[in-house]
Amino acid sequence: MNQAIRKLSGLLVLPVLLAALLMMPVRAHAAEASYECYAELPVSVALNGDNDEQFHVMIEPAEGMGDAVPMPEEAVDGLMIAGDASDTFSNFHFTEPGDYVYVVKQEIGSTAYMSYDNTVYTVTIRVTNADNGGLQSEIWAVTDDNPTVKVRALSFLNTYAPPAPSTPKPDDHPDIAEGIANGTWGGAPTATPGAVNLNALLPQTSDDLPLTALVVVLVLAAAAIVVLVVLRVRKNKQDGQK
Repeated sequence: MNQAIRKLSGLLVLPVLLAALLMMPVRAHAAEASYECYAELPVSVALNGDNDEQFHVMIEPAEGMGDAVPMPEEAVDGLMIAGDASDTFSNFHFTEPGDYVYVVKQEIGSTAYMSYDNTVYTVTIRVTNADNGGLQSEIWAVTDDNPTVKVRALSFLNTYAPPAPSTPKPDDHPDIAEGIANGTWGGAPTATPGAVNLNALLPQTSDDLPLTALVVVLVLAAAAIVVLVVLRVRKNKQDGQK
């Protein structure tokens, strides 16, 4: 009998304990997002031409932002990006809402025949409250040339255009080039077989013969001719008288 009573009592105690547990206040801990957010800013460089230069892209706070503005890990050294490649300014860390403004530009290098893109981007990272209790960010940029149009991608276009190598002209006188090469160019001309030297057929005069002597010879010759003519005429008259 006593055993039955004990069993009955145990069965009655169990519902009472369950009811008491259900009536106790229960604290629910909802997961809250941390009040912070991170952002990153990709940058690309395109290159027209063929060159191995690494291009230097820099970031700095915009005027009026102050020194306390969150900066990426690469802020000190900037990004070194090869042509037709990309990299990222990473780990911007924000802990309160606001507009954070930066200036991104490319350093103008000194490579010959390289034209560097001098675009200057003004980048805004807007940090706002998120629905989950944390923070969220939105990023856009404008350029100095077109400050009213927002762009989502930061890119620079450089051009490498060295002058084309000159093409050598064909040699119109290969015999001259050959003569220069073997050392015979500039020597005495080779006589052509069968050619007649006209200079050898002409009488040669001496430049040392005095002009006066030549005149005397001509005068004597003329006088001799006159004498001969006179003698001839006289002889003909004498023959006629006989």
